[in-house]
Amino acid sequence: MNAAIRIVVVAILACIEIAGAAAGIASYGRAIGSYGFVADKSTMRVVSVEPGSAAALAGLAAGDEIAYETLSLRGRKFVVLDENVPVGATISFDVVRDGAIRPVTLRARELMDALQAVRLTYAIAGLALGLVGLALVLLRPSRMTWGFAFAAPPLLIPIDAIFWAQQDRSTTGALWDGLIALSLAAQVTGVLVFASRFPDDAPRGIDRLIDRVAMPIGIALAAIYLVVAAYVRFAGLPPAGWIEVADYALILPAVAALTALVSTYVTTPGGARTRLAPVIAAFVFLILAGVARQLARELTADAGVLLALSAAFAASLVLLAASVAYGVIRHRVMDVSFIISRTLVYTLLTIAAATLFTLIEYVFGKLLDSRGIASLIEIVAAIVLGLSLNVVHRRLDTFVDRVLFRQRHLAERRLAGAAQALPYASTADAVSAALVEEPAQALDLASAALFRRDGLSYRRVDSHGWNESQAAALEEDDRLVLRLRARLEPIDPAEIQWCRPDLPEGERAVLYAVPVVVERSLEAVALYGGHVGNEALDPDERHCLRELADAAAIGYEHILAAELRRRLDGVEAENAALRALEKKLSDLLGRRLA
Repeated sequence: MNAAIRIVVVAILACIEIAGAAAGIASYGRAIGSYGFVADKSTMRVVSVEPGSAAALAGLAAGDEIAYETLSLRGRKFVVLDENVPVGATISFDVVRDGAIRPVTLRARELMDALQAVRLTYAIAGLALGLVGLALVLLRPSRMTWGFAFAAPPLLIPIDAIFWAQQDRSTTGALWDGLIALSLAAQVTGVLVFASRFPDDAPRGIDRLIDRVAMPIGIALAAIYLVVAAYVRFAGLPPAGWIEVADYALILPAVAALTALVSTYVTTPGGARTRLAPVIAAFVFLILAGVARQLARELTADAGVLLALSAAFAASLVLLAASVAYGVIRHRVMDVSFIISRTLVYTLLTIAAATLFTLIEYVFGKLLDSRGIASLIEIVAAIVLGLSLNVVHRRLDTFVDRVLFRQRHLAERRLAGAAQALPYASTADAVSAALVEEPAQALDLASAALFRRDGLSYRRVDSHGWNESQAAALEEDDRLVLRLRARLEPIDPAEIQWCRPDLPEGERAVLYAVPVVVERSLEAVALYGGHVGNEALDPDERHCLRELADAAAIGYEHILAAELRRRLDGVEAENAALRALEKKLSDLLGRRLA
């Protein structure tokens, strides 16, 4: 996908997710209701009635048959799609019992208060997963990251939008139902793609088959969901057959995703398996909780059971977000530490700004009933926030790195300290150690090497993760050397297709080449691999390596200057000795001639 198109798509999805999360958080405290019964979606026979519910109070009992054609749109969505409804919303329909038809009117009763906390958890965890997924797509676009990104949007559907669609029979409402159907199918496809390609976007073994069938499964589910949505909105008969397929079709993708994750775990070497285990376990829990919640909706109207399974699903979202964060911070499961760090910064800034304006609107606009003052204060707050945004962003960025990404922060400080000391280095060995050993240890790099100019070539003077059989020198006409001499700026060797048979491979492969420039001339070349575990360098780490190379250039200049001073001092001492000898000879010759 073209980079510009990718950015536009990510921006649109981000706006949708932020708006959905904001609406979900804003609706916290709004009562959610239910009619308290479950019916078979094909025969419309009542299967279960919750004691004390609206259905129980109206005399509805298991075995009663609902006349589907008498159900309103809201009633159909409640019965067929298991949607919650607003407290107090009424539906009327006919019930057939023992051949007798009687009308029934139900008024939705409030569900447990705990459901509010569950929905709030959906909004927050869904937003966190969504923003991380979109950031991954921007920095590391791949099928795996796109799959991760498309798993979040259905979690952020605002409850108010669901309630609105239950009573809107216009074309807009129909389009909304179609959009929801497509997003749910995209979510299943995304989960399959992510599960089959995790963690390095390279499916192997059975994962390749699962990756290939992910898109066909998604297309089939989209068609099924669209048919069900059309039946509910337009048909006079229940979607018999279709709805069972829609409900139980989730089992096949769930089994496939679980198979892919277990296969990845089993085929991963021991050390890396430990790093993957928390993320895989969290994803397995998420899939199982989602399937259990869906099946329970088909079998029972017990509010306690449904609430417990909804809470388990919400907890699985939080657990997945936490496991990804743990893997990034402690084990570098995926290359997202930089992304999550920046996402946290911008998320905190956004939440702080939204909270500020919400409080102003609430206090002055509602409690004090003064819209004019509220607008004036909002304008002043916006100006102050805009003027201070850079300072606040910088300090918050530092705080997040220092507290939540402490290991990375300490590594950057260590490299910054090494860069500050380099201009005072007195030997080339000290510069070499700072360019190779310091970043290798601080950043846990799999490889690093330094090649310094030696006549017509660049000789390897220090290395980490390289063996003796690998490149000992780079010739002047080497493709990488020529490009670095021409540009005098860091490059990714893959950009110029730099390939040599004597270079490290695998996780020790060279990913970043940094020139050390002295007086507009290429003095040395520093080559860096990724982290141990095959993770690439993030933008902040590359910036640290560039600063280290700039400081090394000053160190080399200092060493050369010191060497020139020593030589100059030596020449001056020789000159002084020669002048003294000349004077002695002159005096001796003068005495003899006299």
